[in-house]
Amino acid sequence: MAKFRIDTLDDLARQLTFSPHEARVAQIAAAEDLLHTLQANKAYPIDFVIFRITGYHPKHEEPILLPGAALQHDLGQLIEAVSDSLNLTAASLAEPVLSIDDVTEKFNVTSKTIQRWRRKGLPARRLIFADGKRRVGFLLSSVERFVALHENHVAAAADAPAEFAQVADGELTAILHRARRLVAERSCSVREITRRIARKVNRSPLTILHVIRKFDREHPEQAIFPHAANPVSEKQKAFILRRHEGGTGIRRIANRLGRTVGDVYRVLLEAQTQRLKERKVRFIDDALYHQADAREVIDSIVAQEEITAGTSVEEGRVPRDLPPYLQALYRTPLLTPARERALFLKFNYCKYQFVSARRRLDPELIRHRDLDELQRRLDEATGVKNEIVQANLRLVVSVARKHLRPGMSLMELISEGNITLMRAVEGYDFHRGHRFSTYATLALMKGFARSVPQMLSASRKSSGDVEILTQVADRRATPASESIVRRDEVRHLLSRLSDRERAVLSAHFGLDSEPAAESYDQLAQRLGLTKQRVRQIHHAAMDKLRSAATTAAGQVPN
Repeated sequence: MAKFRIDTLDDLARQLTFSPHEARVAQIAAAEDLLHTLQANKAYPIDFVIFRITGYHPKHEEPILLPGAALQHDLGQLIEAVSDSLNLTAASLAEPVLSIDDVTEKFNVTSKTIQRWRRKGLPARRLIFADGKRRVGFLLSSVERFVALHENHVAAAADAPAEFAQVADGELTAILHRARRLVAERSCSVREITRRIARKVNRSPLTILHVIRKFDREHPEQAIFPHAANPVSEKQKAFILRRHEGGTGIRRIANRLGRTVGDVYRVLLEAQTQRLKERKVRFIDDALYHQADAREVIDSIVAQEEITAGTSVEEGRVPRDLPPYLQALYRTPLLTPARERALFLKFNYCKYQFVSARRRLDPELIRHRDLDELQRRLDEATGVKNEIVQANLRLVVSVARKHLRPGMSLMELISEGNITLMRAVEGYDFHRGHRFSTYATLALMKGFARSVPQMLSASRKSSGDVEILTQVADRRATPASESIVRRDEVRHLLSRLSDRERAVLSAHFGLDSEPAAESYDQLAQRLGLTKQRVRQIHHAAMDKLRSAATTAAGQVPN
């Protein structure tokens, strides 16, 4: 959903979502009624807008006028946001609801035209449709009212949309010729045909689709699309992705499926595009990012601070009781305030560039180099983030040592702290004026306050587990054979476990041929699992051993 342009309307939308259900229904209807009456070239007092929606008369000492064009946009956003909070189904409303496809078919226009109508004042609600999905819908009465108020505009769009009306006879002939050739020579799908021709003639795929469909309707005996290949099915898409991840080449996959290389290539692009779309990227905005020369200015700031940054290392403050690889962290120079600000400025700018470029992507015309550019910006942001994290790792060690308790692993504590540190880098706002170390220290203390009790509990349970493994021997055994008996008993108990449970326990306690006990982190990395999953396997295995041990001792398990 797009952002609000007027802060007052943004705040009002959030407040309305907390209103009672019936009140929200009435407020949405009032907002739709107001939206139909607004004119883009006029200005409206904010008090008037709030009163029309809520019935409340706010008191402002000075009248605040809002431009009609911005109000049309933000009222549409308000209606969507508040209706989304109601979780209403389209079938539950008293009047028919039209989807975007319904409106495009009814008025013979494209979805882009519908988006333009929405910006001009066509109200849209977010509703749950029969298929269970939440989408934008239009009340029939709202559509009819909008059409009545903009009759000439709607008629012009339906009769001759601007982007379609400009296709000359010569260009139309070229489009149809290319379409026939793609169908005959390459057996392309409709989507591939429209995409290829659009790129060749510098038109949108929707324009090409409209032109060819219109020709097919008027000349059914020469129709083009009926001879096009079927679109790639979901099963074929899954096959393509699976084979490509396994290292099979695109051309070999295409031959196996009887598809064009372009079809396979498009599926892979769509999958990569979807992954980038789903990537959650949050940045702290800055006015500098919106300037034309932002990149040059930020690079110069970072370069200048890199030259002037101090390179002295505080060797005398390195704790002597730390392992050498942790002591090495203290030899990484700390960031000066200016250097720190410069890095965070660049870090957030890289993410801003990624988000901005992602919004401009056209799914129909996207190329691999576009996705490579997006990935490059993400990689650049990751590089800057790593530099910030590297310079603050000693902070994690320092705070972790203060929270270390008997029976706990310092490395496991530092591992938890590193995750917290990386999250802190993402959420730090350098505009607030305080140092990152202050923000990160508070985040680490809060994180350790949650994780340390959990680790202590797990440590105590693990200690009890060791006792179970060592107290299963026959007490009547002679001292010389005691170790053999114990080993046999342990081996007998472990045989009741699955292979994975046995491997986790053996590695964690250093049993059998394992060279040394491994932590949950080390096990997770070696087995390709999460640390939480390793802990779950360990606890499940120990529960089985407790039950087996009590049974062997002649006791009935609880």
